[in-house]
Amino acid sequence: MSNKLLIRNEGFKIPPNINRGICRHNKTKLLPNSNCLLRKAKWNEMKSSIPNFISTFVCCAGLVQASGERVKAWPIVNLVLLFSTVDFSVVIVTNFNITRLKISLSLLLTLTLSSVTYFLMHRTRKRLSILLLKLQCLPPSAEERAFNLLMLVIFLSPVALTTTNTVLCDKKTLSAKYAYGKESESHWVQMLVIFKQFVYLFTYPTFPCLIAVLYCTICVRCSNSIRNLTRKISACSLEQFAPSQQIRALRYEAKIDEILKLTQEIFSVPSFCWIVANSISCYITLGKYLMYNLKAFQLIETTYIGIGSFLCLTGTLWTAGTLHVELNNLKDTFYGKAYLRWISFRFHPEQNSRREILDKPDFAFTGCDIISYKRSTIFAIMGTLITYTALIKNMS
Repeated sequence: MSNKLLIRNEGFKIPPNINRGICRHNKTKLLPNSNCLLRKAKWNEMKSSIPNFISTFVCCAGLVQASGERVKAWPIVNLVLLFSTVDFSVVIVTNFNITRLKISLSLLLTLTLSSVTYFLMHRTRKRLSILLLKLQCLPPSAEERAFNLLMLVIFLSPVALTTTNTVLCDKKTLSAKYAYGKESESHWVQMLVIFKQFVYLFTYPTFPCLIAVLYCTICVRCSNSIRNLTRKISACSLEQFAPSQQIRALRYEAKIDEILKLTQEIFSVPSFCWIVANSISCYITLGKYLMYNLKAFQLIETTYIGIGSFLCLTGTLWTAGTLHVELNNLKDTFYGKAYLRWISFRFHPEQNSRREILDKPDFAFTGCDIISYKRSTIFAIMGTLITYTALIKNMS
């Protein structure tokens, strides 16, 4: 196995100082917080780092800063999220029902958390732009194609659900609810008012799921790069795993670590918001199933929101938790290979790189340093849901 095959990627070379790295295929300097970087960055350069549908979403939603003439829809997204939160608050007041107040307030909380997620992401658009540029230096994975298609499915789902509900529901009653108690005899006005449900569904669960897909794409790209590095180290012979190769491996890992830390800074609070919103939505779904007799259109809507929330919650935790597993595998593989080389050849003059990998603290994504994104967290949430279900059953 040649020395070049172990670490080097044809698209870039890792210099000693990671913050001064340059991706050779686009000549873009990766300097954090650099205004020059964002002024020179073109949309085509940033677009190449992530799949098409995902890149279009982050640009149109105003989540990145990039030069080039692109349609910016972020004022509309901003207006939709604000309108849904304020409008649903008015709907709760005008249709006050003490028996449904808890569920209504919980739904309002999920809409509010979704709006907060957007504003937090919009504030960090400069750092997200830098992150996407840095991400070009890591090879894409096959799983990203599935995320790209999933982005399109998530975006179109609320349109299909709203159309189905408009056909199945009692238009006069439901339109009066969304029109603050005022009934209308016009069939078209009723359908127009009911279609306001699309705004609610876009705010939650659609928008948090779209952000979660972007987050999972970044996690999958980093996990794939770490996994490839681990495989190359494992396949390397003891003779070839010399100090120069060990240092190259550590430098490449440092480059991935830089991307992971920037991802943690950007998504820590937003991911916590959508995970809390998804958890609340799962509880609401169980509560509706156990406490109310749902009509056909209500059953479809509740099932859609419940499944979407659960998949978004578990998918985020599973994908982010994979990084923790891959980093531990890399640490064990690197240490084992370096240790075998040392006991086999006793190269005392060689620099001991084993300490570099062992002394490095374990990394795991967190939400506001409250929730650790590991696979074990999924079982904790599942246990909470089962406990919640049992309590409702005992109360009813």
